[in-house]
Amino acid sequence: MICVFTGGDAPSPESTECFFSEKRKEQGGGFFPFKSIAADSGLETFEEYQAKLEIFSIKSILGDWDSIKSKEKLSEYPKEIIENHIVDKDYTDTELALEKAHSMKDSPDEEIVLIGAGGGKRIDHLIAVFDLFSTRLRPDTWITGEQFLHFLGEGMRAEISNLAANDTVSVLRTSESRTGGKIESKGLKWESSLFRLEGVPSISNRMSEDAACNRIELKSIEGDFVIALPNSAKISIFPFD
Repeated sequence: MICVFTGGDAPSPESTECFFSEKRKEQGGGFFPFKSIAADSGLETFEEYQAKLEIFSIKSILGDWDSIKSKEKLSEYPKEIIENHIVDKDYTDTELALEKAHSMKDSPDEEIVLIGAGGGKRIDHLIAVFDLFSTRLRPDTWITGEQFLHFLGEGMRAEISNLAANDTVSVLRTSESRTGGKIESKGLKWESSLFRLEGVPSISNRMSEDAACNRIELKSIEGDFVIALPNSAKISIFPFD
């Protein structure tokens, strides 16, 4: 797994510990530091997470340094992993970091997790990051201040657990289209037969009181979707036959 740290709202490292523990189990257990990239002030987020969790290995630091608190912090890292970019450029630091993350993949199945880039102070940036789910730069998971957003591509199934009764589950279309696609669900209060055919298919849905094993299942039969969950939820995504 490759972790991309950016500026913007991110949850406390402690609230993501379960997520990263599950990812380590998927990689066979033991200690395998997650390859990490820091984009501009994302270096501060990286340092906060590393201080608490100690499971990351920084491979690249890049940016135009318009948001980092002090550029002196860069002197603490090897020069060969630092990339300097100009402020006036066609791509954001987040896009550049995701581009690098995709180039660092050891296999097509290696996951990319984006950490930060949340918050409502710059709604234009927030929308632009969500739009990345419609591009080749998309992350598999986007960890924001309060929610995890997971990409559910066509032909993939998601199993969701560890939800409280009032936890919300939202199913979103990518920005590629307001209509189309087909998704099937089990275990929701309002199942996929009630999903909207235009715009957001289902927002602030909940687990059904009689969900089997307190588990929700979502299948993307046609098209790509994004699932928004509280950061306490557990999710596994894999292909279905």
